[in-house]
Amino acid sequence: MSYLKPRGTEDWLPDASERYRTLTDLLTLIANLNGYREIKTPIFENSELFIRSVGETSDIVKKEFYSFKDKGDREMVLRPEGTAGVIRSVVEEKLLNKLPTPIKLFYIGPMFRYERPQSGRLRQFNQFGVECINTNSVMDDVDLLLMAISILQTLGVKKYQVFINNIGGFEARKKWIIELKEYFEKYKNQLSELSQSRIGTNPLRILDDKEDGKKDFVKKAPKIDKFLSDKEKNDFKVIGQLLKNMEVDFKIDDTLVRGLDYYTNFIFEINSTDDRLAGQPAIIGGGRYANLVKELGGEECSCTGFALGIERLLLILDYENISLPLQKPIDVVIANLNERTQPTAILILAILRSAGIGAVCKFETYKLQKNFSYAEALKARFVMILGEKELSDKKIVIKDQKTLKQETIEITKIVDFIKKNK
Repeated sequence: MSYLKPRGTEDWLPDASERYRTLTDLLTLIANLNGYREIKTPIFENSELFIRSVGETSDIVKKEFYSFKDKGDREMVLRPEGTAGVIRSVVEEKLLNKLPTPIKLFYIGPMFRYERPQSGRLRQFNQFGVECINTNSVMDDVDLLLMAISILQTLGVKKYQVFINNIGGFEARKKWIIELKEYFEKYKNQLSELSQSRIGTNPLRILDDKEDGKKDFVKKAPKIDKFLSDKEKNDFKVIGQLLKNMEVDFKIDDTLVRGLDYYTNFIFEINSTDDRLAGQPAIIGGGRYANLVKELGGEECSCTGFALGIERLLLILDYENISLPLQKPIDVVIANLNERTQPTAILILAILRSAGIGAVCKFETYKLQKNFSYAEALKARFVMILGEKELSDKKIVIKDQKTLKQETIEITKIVDFIKKNK
């Protein structure tokens, strides 16, 4: 019987894993440079956490939960997104009383959603995200968006467009939703079955529906502007002006909404302009959210954050022919030419590795040519040849696979030789 991986999952083979590690190392560096520190939360949480934070009417809760009951008959969910777990941890560990604010945290790890698998969208996928917790400053909104853009600029991604919108606070949005419900009821028969079901629960999602969102009457749906307070309008104006001052190319998209209920006021999305991603262009999405900390048992405070899918970003790098340098930890292959040289070979491996030099030895292979073929396959720079004569002289032959030069040196000097010539 043969076994296959579950649908919507991937095996990360060595080359792919190295690309993942290179990318996540870069994301970690950018996060650190922006003052963010890493947090790790459980892969599974109580289902109520996501129902309360994400919203009962969201697609995640209604259709995409990977849920199960544990042995204590508790309802658990494999985490579908990162923010809820981070905020739960902040509240539970009382970090608002322990750390200087705003608290800046980032996460990297697997998420799970039961949806139709396609290129760049899996049922188990990896996400990088940041959360700036307890800030009311629009400067942090701008700073966060600039950080998101810097990720793409650092990687060399060219084909993208920044979209921003203001979806208002809860009071403004409550009035807006009432008007949207009344409006869409008039066009109910022209909406898809899914959009019809959203009229009474979450009409905002009709605005960015892949099919209905393109229809003229949806584009002409009531806007939130008339419900916004003067402060909300001014804050959004300030953000736009700051982005212009920073020469950020952005567009205001008044149909842009987020799929999670906790977002308020300023939101943004960075989409790929590559035609191959036309059906699912989003690269990075985020914005401000309020009440989530209070909703999960903490004090009232406003936050801002964003997330990106690692698989989607790697796909975009492929499409734009942007290569990530693969990690190459192996510098040396030791060719031990018989069984008697093996104890010395393993001693040399320990010496090299303790000095931070990647080294391996194919112990069951004594033929020199096979060792050279092995080194070539691993792209190792040096081959060290250890035979009977070298063993008795306490020396070793080192061949540089790049220059093809060969030298015999004392075993005690191998670390200095490699570091000097690497």
